[in-house]
Amino acid sequence: MATDAAPAAPDLRGDGVLLTAWRPDDLPAIVGLADDVARHWSRSFAHMHTVDDAARWLAERSGPGRVDWAVRDPATGALVGRTSLHRITTEPASAELGYGVHPEHRRRGVAVAAVATAVSYAFGDLGLLRVELVHDVGNVGSCAVATRSGFALEGVERQALGYPDGRVADQHRHARLATDPPGPVEPSAPPPLEVPELSGAGVRLRAWTADDAAAVLTGLSDHEAVRWSPMPPPPDLAAARAWIAGRAARAASGRAVYWAVEADGAVVGAVALREVNLLDRWATASYLTLPAARGRGLAGRALDLATSYAVSGLGLHRVQLQHAVDNTASCRVAEKAGFALEGIQRGSCLLATGYVDEHLHARVAGA
Repeated sequence: MATDAAPAAPDLRGDGVLLTAWRPDDLPAIVGLADDVARHWSRSFAHMHTVDDAARWLAERSGPGRVDWAVRDPATGALVGRTSLHRITTEPASAELGYGVHPEHRRRGVAVAAVATAVSYAFGDLGLLRVELVHDVGNVGSCAVATRSGFALEGVERQALGYPDGRVADQHRHARLATDPPGPVEPSAPPPLEVPELSGAGVRLRAWTADDAAAVLTGLSDHEAVRWSPMPPPPDLAAARAWIAGRAARAASGRAVYWAVEADGAVVGAVALREVNLLDRWATASYLTLPAARGRGLAGRALDLATSYAVSGLGLHRVQLQHAVDNTASCRVAEKAGFALEGIQRGSCLLATGYVDEHLHARVAGA
């Protein structure tokens, strides 16, 4: 029978996970749950930096209408994540579910296993009829967990999610009913992708703006860019502005993320995650350096930043890239950014001179 009272968190075993009550000696490990990704997406982790912060967080995990679990490795007892049922009510018999995974244990199915275990308890032991799950529309990793866990997307709630830093965002509302069949649901149209600002190693990645049209025209019209690109360059500034608008449209459709690359306050190139596949968790990367900025290692640094975001921010497992076999400069960029050469794709790219073979490089999470 569903209840407004908070039952004690029972030990639950799932597929490769153990859910237990929290313990006082978990405090240092709780701090470890809060990396930059968790602080960005989780309101309760926004200011998690110290053991004292963890103690305050843990003190808030009890009270009416919620059950909170530590998610552990059943073999070692190590903390690998967290999950909870909160806002438990009797009318209707429902709850909201939350979860998070330690950075070192992401992309290993921990979240899906923990969610399945908590949901089974919600329906079987608490007698709930409905479990809801909400997340920022930009949190594509959480959306993928929801889909794989059988939570149907029911809609977008506009400006419904507020953060401690003042941000307000749209949120997805997913739900699973006790009568729903087991297994994943068919994914809906991909959510829009953010174009976050990223900085490191002397470069800054940011969204393109209409003011960047001249840089786009210069970069895409350069002899080397034209030589190795299958797409013709924009003929003028109007076409360059249309190119920028098209990159924003692809991000809005959930298909790609395109960044302008800056160094010393000036646009020096471009980097992108194209063909983003959230279901299979991979994307294709591309990059370009403006003629005046070549030879400084900027493309490799930008590619490394974009790839790190693909893994930690989008939850992707693999980022790959292709370049013409004779494009040795692009090959050097790929290798310096940690992209292993996997093989040669024969006749896979149509350039102005005809079909050419391409190198296939890739970086895999954790490798």
